[in-house]
Amino acid sequence: MKSLRLPVSALFCVVLATGCSSSMRGLQTSPQSVMPPSISPALIHVAPMAKTAILPASVMNVRPQGAIQGASYTQIPGAASFAAAAPDGSLWVLSNAPAGNDKYIWHYVSGSWTNISGLASRLAVAQNGTLYAINSGGGVYSYSGGTWTTYGGGASDITVDIDGSFFVLSNGNAAGSDQAVWHYSGGWTQSHGAGVRIAASWDTGSYGWLGGGNIPGGLYILNSAGGIYHEFKNTPGFTQLPGGASAMAATTVGGVFVLGYPANASGNSIYYFDLDSPSPTWTAQAGAGVSISTDSAKLYVIGSSGGIYYSPVRAVQPWAFGGSTASQAFSVPITPTPVNLSAYNNISASIQFVQVISGSTTLYFSDALNNGDVAPNTLPADNATAGYSAVLYVSGYNPGPSTVSFGPNTPQVTLTKTTGFGGAATCHLDVYSRNGGNALAWQSVPNATGAISGTTVTVNPAALPGGGTVDFQPGQGVFAIACH
Repeated sequence: MKSLRLPVSALFCVVLATGCSSSMRGLQTSPQSVMPPSISPALIHVAPMAKTAILPASVMNVRPQGAIQGASYTQIPGAASFAAAAPDGSLWVLSNAPAGNDKYIWHYVSGSWTNISGLASRLAVAQNGTLYAINSGGGVYSYSGGTWTTYGGGASDITVDIDGSFFVLSNGNAAGSDQAVWHYSGGWTQSHGAGVRIAASWDTGSYGWLGGGNIPGGLYILNSAGGIYHEFKNTPGFTQLPGGASAMAATTVGGVFVLGYPANASGNSIYYFDLDSPSPTWTAQAGAGVSISTDSAKLYVIGSSGGIYYSPVRAVQPWAFGGSTASQAFSVPITPTPVNLSAYNNISASIQFVQVISGSTTLYFSDALNNGDVAPNTLPADNATAGYSAVLYVSGYNPGPSTVSFGPNTPQVTLTKTTGFGGAATCHLDVYSRNGGNALAWQSVPNATGAISGTTVTVNPAALPGGGTVDFQPGQGVFAIACH
């Protein structure tokens, strides 16, 4: 997979040049353009789903080459033309066979491929794992338990919303032109706008840049001119992102990936738009592809040769902790036992989380004193602990695809420092994490305090401010215990 490494201006000319237009057809203020004439998918003949023989897994025992993406990408076996990541960490793809617009459907779970009967041209996956598909004849289907269920016809693209309903684009206009948006939630209703690609957002964070306040999620629409638009569900009006794109994959951690515009059979460069930033801009990423998809942990990229690659959606925070280590599995509804970090530079720690509220994963912990045992040696904690002496930093790393939440309360932390705490009388806990789906930041927790008694202090649990929750999303979060 070649990394084209084009400048942002080459593919996102809307940002830099007034001569490159990406006005979105069908998204103007007049009633005719806001909701263009279109026939309900329920009234259109359903193109039948093909009944194909089940193929052996050995068919996907190939690794199409070309230039490998780079150090940040891992290739998995198989050849594909389209990817649809599932929230459980598995992957659905359309292969690059047979000839024609409809392709075989494959599911990749725990390192193994399984083929299902049927052919499709587009895929999408719901939060409960149900697969949705459309074929080149426009038929709209879901697949669960070995059975295909049909919902209507006349569709050209599909995406599943966070609530389990789904959106399609019609195919009533000429191929490549903007198509009407339809929403299925027990029945069909036409939605605002028109485009050539749609992607629902499952992000529960709120980003002022989109103008949504506390409204999470929404729907991204790409139009035939490459324009990128976001609409909050059931809220009229669109926000236009700068630039142009030919494909989009929304993350759950405050950003979106796109492929450059116009689409190129040789692959398009990958760009990322960080909604966490107060002034977000597109940043070029390594690699190039013809299809992209994300779950909460990985970005999947299909190369022009059919190779299938993945990379972390968000890199682990760039700190290496040099202290003691421990790991523990967490799952609903178990109340965890203490995580014990052994003596390190005269300090040992015990961390007791409250009951797991959601998710299941193994967390890996390590500690440090930031006296040369943290790389780089400047942590954001330096700002959070102004006026205090930071005694210990604890890193928690979640390598899995799912977020694990312990609710609103910080853990109980007991520290023993055999050399004593000097003149300090109390300690408190700060949290540096993406708690509650918010931007990465320190959260000072005033009530998470404890009085020092001899060589030991216990910092009791306390509720995070602002309704946050103690979440470990894929990546790294840090606790700082500071004393004065």
